[in-house]
Amino acid sequence: MTIIDIHTHLLPKVDDSRMSKWSFSSMMGKYKEAGISRIVFSPHIDDPYVDTKRERIEPTFEWAKEKAARFGIECHLGCEFYVRGQEELGFIPHFGTHVLCETDTTFAPEGYLDTVRRIVDKGYKVILAHVERYKFLTPDSKLFEELHDGLGCLVQVNARGARTDQGRLWLKSGVVDFLASDNHGDDSLPLALYEILGQYPYVARRMNAFVQDNLD
Repeated sequence: MTIIDIHTHLLPKVDDSRMSKWSFSSMMGKYKEAGISRIVFSPHIDDPYVDTKRERIEPTFEWAKEKAARFGIECHLGCEFYVRGQEELGFIPHFGTHVLCETDTTFAPEGYLDTVRRIVDKGYKVILAHVERYKFLTPDSKLFEELHDGLGCLVQVNARGARTDQGRLWLKSGVVDFLASDNHGDDSLPLALYEILGQYPYVARRMNAFVQDNLD
């Protein structure tokens, strides 16, 4: 089974990652030890609270991809796109097909659903990042029905979030498509992601099928 981590902030000095170039190789070693062979670097885009240096994304990704390959890890570039009703949609899609989206954790901003719909209308699949954090969203809410059933959005829960009451609620509902680390520089997260996947085999199967369908 191929394990992919689709949500990370491991590119040094790009966004709010705590990684340095010095610690990057050590982190890749932790991923290899945990049996995670594919990583998506997903720097924040349009997040009003994070200063992302977009001009550094591409060159830092090329550097990181080369370093990770020495550990047998295949890397991809995407982003975590902050949805806030904006007109311009300047995201970097995962694999050219999927957009990992976050938003305010307390309230859905004005135009939230419309912005997600515009992304979908452009031919992309939306992945809802760390759903366990959103106070306005539950598996049985009308908004989630519109996002999931109406717009085909996929669902991601963080490895640490999976141990919270909200995370367990989402996972037990059977709608989760991805578990991911949302790793900003914590070298315990690769193993934590591997272990939590073992507790939710339906998610592991969906993730493996995703890799086979989209990357292999």
